[in-house]
Amino acid sequence: MLIVITGASSGIGRAGAVMLHELGHDVVVVGRDPARTAAVATEVGGESFVADFDRLDDVRELAARLTDAYPRIDVLANNAGGVVARRELTADGVERTWQSNVLAPFVLTNALLPRLRASRSRVIFTGSNANRWGVVVPDDPNRDGRPWLRGLPAYGTAKRADIMLARQYAKREPELRSFSFHPGPVATRFGGLDRGPLAPLIRRAILTPEQGARLLVMLASSDVTAPSGTYFAGRHWDRGLARQALDDAAGDRLWAALEAQAASLGR
Repeated sequence: MLIVITGASSGIGRAGAVMLHELGHDVVVVGRDPARTAAVATEVGGESFVADFDRLDDVRELAARLTDAYPRIDVLANNAGGVVARRELTADGVERTWQSNVLAPFVLTNALLPRLRASRSRVIFTGSNANRWGVVVPDDPNRDGRPWLRGLPAYGTAKRADIMLARQYAKREPELRSFSFHPGPVATRFGGLDRGPLAPLIRRAILTPEQGARLLVMLASSDVTAPSGTYFAGRHWDRGLARQALDDAAGDRLWAALEAQAASLGR
């Protein structure tokens, strides 16, 4: 299969790319850092695409380049994103956590929809059990006036939104199969858990990137009997979810707000 993974220059994205390559699949590596992205692409014998998800024009250009390059895309894994310790805005004037984790993947996926539909693709979102930390308020994606707390509530909100988007694509796009998953606590660059004096001790207590990527690899490459839209946490389906994440009406409001936000920004 031809599998596109965003956020694949490090962490579970890189680990998943390597594991899928070892299973015989063709992997397209998307990342922000040119050197790291190219290095992973070389490792898996695939192509690399560099895009800054803090710029929606970059995301749209990425979609156009992927469409031109590949007549078929079997899997799109929306894995880019992370925690932002200090509240910052992107070049588009959007809070960075929301844009990189939610808005940019939404724009990318929708721009690729003609290719994904034709390929009867799978669309995967990296979610998190952190979805229980926040609340999605579609008309306030920048979290204006709310406490930042090193970005953890914003991250939880974004992950809840990703899970809701997986359910929305399942409802709106019957040609696709859409899933989200919780990778578990992983020692990656994402949380800074791979650095510092306590890193060796922390790594003993939490998962390696390869362990965290197992569900990504399974959802991308195996027969999945669960209904489209399912959230996976370990062996369990739809466990560890906030009530809002399962609310289809809330998902509809999120979708409408993202459509309006995307239409107002960039080109």
